[in-house]
Amino acid sequence: MSFAVAILGRPNVGKSTLFNRLVGRRLALVDDTPGVTRDRREGEGRIADLEFRITDTAGLEEAAPSSLAGRIQSQTESALTGADVALLVIDAREGITEADRHFANWLRRSGKPVVVLANKAEGRAALTAVSEGCRLGLGDPVPISAEHGEGLAELYDRLAPFSSDPNPSVIAPDKALQLAIVGRPNVGKSTLVNRLIGEERLVSGPEAGITRDSIAVDWMWGGRPIRLGRAAAPRAAGFDDLQARCRRGPSHGARGKQVGRN
Repeated sequence: MSFAVAILGRPNVGKSTLFNRLVGRRLALVDDTPGVTRDRREGEGRIADLEFRITDTAGLEEAAPSSLAGRIQSQTESALTGADVALLVIDAREGITEADRHFANWLRRSGKPVVVLANKAEGRAALTAVSEGCRLGLGDPVPISAEHGEGLAELYDRLAPFSSDPNPSVIAPDKALQLAIVGRPNVGKSTLVNRLIGEERLVSGPEAGITRDSIAVDWMWGGRPIRLGRAAAPRAAGFDDLQARCRRGPSHGARGKQVGRN
């Protein structure tokens, strides 16, 4: 992919719905309950002929670094570090909150380019969303509806300048080895994935039930592409979902961390 995009924002503003819309399929869990997303999830996003690597993150929250919320926040910071541009999602129906202002300031200090997206801006809500979002000082917001696919044309225009090659040639990688990691809760599945790929890619810790859904991570070992699938729990439904994710194979342009044969 020619550039990387990170989706950020406070909990329950529609980040995962937007992620699913841009990757073209339901990869991320979507629920009205805040806090469903914990690990950052990557996929290949596309709007018309514009292709990019996109990362969905957990909701931004202030927390102590040693707490579970703090470790989740660390995943969000890592996603921002690796991105060329950040999409700050706000809720057009609720308007600007103190949390939105706090994290707009955080993004401004990061020095990363930011595009503000006023989600859930169906109908007249769009006008209010634009005027409210301007108060964040990050430019005019793009009114969108991730659920209905509205506003993507303007988002295309905002993201297009970050594409170094408007027509990149994509070479499909060799077929990846599909490797599933399963086990009962709290036995160290996420820790194992992190150790294998050499980075804190998944949220882990002593608390039981941290993992909410299955997730697949693309990486390289000895020049061989591998797709690691980690299940939330060995329940039949979760395992079937993990198998489905692994069968999809690595996306074009997948990025992985090279790990030596230690």
